[in-house]
Amino acid sequence: MDEFISIRNYVARFITFTEAEWHVHQSMLVRRFLKKGEFILREGEVCNHVTFLNKGFVRVYNIVHGEELTINFGFDGNYVTDYSSFVSRKPSRDFIIAMEDLEILQLSHADMHAAFERYPVWEKFGRLVAEYILIFVAERNRSLLFQTPEERYINLMKERPKVIANVPLKYIASYLGITPEALSRIRKRMSEG
Repeated sequence: MDEFISIRNYVARFITFTEAEWHVHQSMLVRRFLKKGEFILREGEVCNHVTFLNKGFVRVYNIVHGEELTINFGFDGNYVTDYSSFVSRKPSRDFIIAMEDLEILQLSHADMHAAFERYPVWEKFGRLVAEYILIFVAERNRSLLFQTPEERYINLMKERPKVIANVPLKYIASYLGITPEALSRIRKRMSEG
């Protein structure tokens, strides 16, 4: 089925699986459609699903002192979740909002753990994805600590062009940890240079 091609290709980047193992995984996925502005997750909820984005993109943010701070963006062909809440079963601090209409595939916490128990290949996949997330978070923390805003913007352009092409500048600025005005100055300097 067409709606499972993208997720199958994503999973195949990490592991090799049999048709039987794939069909078990596929049977656990729930396909949903959300409109722009709807939430996959809200602060205070326990994250009960890992969500694969078939179509569309999302913004992940927290509210700190009444201000929205962008944590990440998720685009079609990738997973999005609050992994900390998903694993710990504690309420999330994140909001995950549809930035455009979405088609998603969700796997519940209970089904994922059932697959882990019965199929070592899915446990291996879970471990490899967790390692991938850990590396992403560590690199993001390092960039916020050790790079200038301009260096962060240049890296974002190189490594995540979909963000630059699709996301409003105010959210890019928030993600970079700067004001929209500071981002405008960086972009102006770069266009002149």
